[in-house]
Amino acid sequence: MNCLCCGKPLHTDNNFGWHKRCIKRFFGTSKLPKIELDEAALELLATQSTKKGFTIPGVQKKLSLHLQRGQGTTPRLTLINYFAEYIIKPQVEQFKALPESEHLVMRMAHAVGIATVPHALIQSKNSYAYITKRIDRVDGKDGAAKLAMEDFCQLGQRLTEHKYQGSYERCCKIIEKYSDRSKLDLTEFFIRLVFFYITGNSDMHLKNFSLIETFVGSKRYVLSAAYDLLPVKVNIPADKEDFALAMNGKKTKIRKNDFFKFAESVGISKDIAEKLIKQLVDKKNMLQSMCMESLLPNDMKQAFSDLIEKRCLILMS
Repeated sequence: MNCLCCGKPLHTDNNFGWHKRCIKRFFGTSKLPKIELDEAALELLATQSTKKGFTIPGVQKKLSLHLQRGQGTTPRLTLINYFAEYIIKPQVEQFKALPESEHLVMRMAHAVGIATVPHALIQSKNSYAYITKRIDRVDGKDGAAKLAMEDFCQLGQRLTEHKYQGSYERCCKIIEKYSDRSKLDLTEFFIRLVFFYITGNSDMHLKNFSLIETFVGSKRYVLSAAYDLLPVKVNIPADKEDFALAMNGKKTKIRKNDFFKFAESVGISKDIAEKLIKQLVDKKNMLQSMCMESLLPNDMKQAFSDLIEKRCLILMS
């Protein structure tokens, strides 16, 4: 069995599925916290309706959790609605293996050099739940403090219900306007788009990109670590779009030349774009191996591996 946090093999048997060092790094505790979730709250969460539309965000519910470290007792994660340090996403009935899917793609992103928020899986009854640690919560002089973090809906002055309206070119304008390291972040943004294409992530809308303060009160912002990554084309095979937002004026039938045109529009030369694409395509075998060794059901493993193969072939043509 592999660790539910880092994905590396566990060398000793345990009943919680984590390395001790991973528990310490993720929670700052020596023991894996117990999760105390009110069953009524979980039931409400499972049946609650959100945004209209047949999309992953419409069914993937989120719960905010606070870590109670009590001295001499087992640490506990409890459900709260204020200043939470952790977010948990339970399994849902509509789609198979969403927690496993998100954890896998987040691990893939990290493996290719994309900064990601801390993330892991935890065992929840007969299934897994995805857990992530918020990066806008930090320890300050007077206790917990909050880093300013705004998504591209907010920065672009769009309502949440309009998160699918826009383009990746417009996202780059936001980076150019607000990022303290705009050139570096534009290159990083391009790399992420190529990765999202390879992994079939067609749900990277305006709320799935953010700028975050470099430290509390700095008023200097950079592109935040990646979050909410899913292989949507695997979870929802019927999804017809390649991207959630337009690139070169389209969301479907994206090809290599579209990435070149996009790169040119944001100041990245064709030669550099070619090298960045090749660096990711060269990771194809590693991504497919991670897929086949994951906790996904076998049919989803094969579908995901085939998708990666197909997308890399398109980018190599």
